[in-house]
Amino acid sequence: MKKLMILGLVVASVGAQATVLLDDFSSGAYSKTITGGTVTEFRLGSMIGGDSYVTTSINSNPIGLEIQSDILNGYWSASSQPLVDGYSEMGYGFTAGAGGSLVFDDLNLNLSGENQFKFNFESSDKPATLFVGVRSSSGAGTVNTISTALPGDMINNPFMVTVDFADFSGVDFSDVDQIVVRLDTVESGDITMSNFEAVPEPATMAILALGGLAALRRRKKN
Repeated sequence: MKKLMILGLVVASVGAQATVLLDDFSSGAYSKTITGGTVTEFRLGSMIGGDSYVTTSINSNPIGLEIQSDILNGYWSASSQPLVDGYSEMGYGFTAGAGGSLVFDDLNLNLSGENQFKFNFESSDKPATLFVGVRSSSGAGTVNTISTALPGDMINNPFMVTVDFADFSGVDFSDVDQIVVRLDTVESGDITMSNFEAVPEPATMAILALGGLAALRRRKKN
């Protein structure tokens, strides 16, 4: 039992060093409800880069109902009323330009020690789509976007989704400049995310943990 406890401590320690929290939605409160068009605003807080833009947008809305996007108390939620097709999007590493345009404001974020984005969700009542975009000016220079299907029938049932860095072609993850995350809900869909981070793959974590345990044993012998 004692050995298992020691291994658990090593894993926790290594994990804390290797995980980069990008946003836990604990600051920069935001709330927007719209019936048409696209609205973009900035929020300030403890997220990576110190700010992010938030876009709430409607693609189609035949009977004039609403889509709502909220960031509060550690949650980001997007909620569409019946027949409303829209999305909520956040971008990191941008600043506001003339006429409401978005201008690159590089994060210069080194994620070379991580392998995946991990998104932690709290609830999803209908299938939705997660879009993740990454840009490095030292790579291809364009925002490379990956889409991932999200499950439905997960009301108040937490789940996790990962996106591998290897899926982004032409991105230098030692110098990430922009990250964009979009929650694209279906009609009458509600989805809530609690945080997202950059993490090593589980196999990498196991190797690091074993290395930490070996170092601990060497120190005991000495």
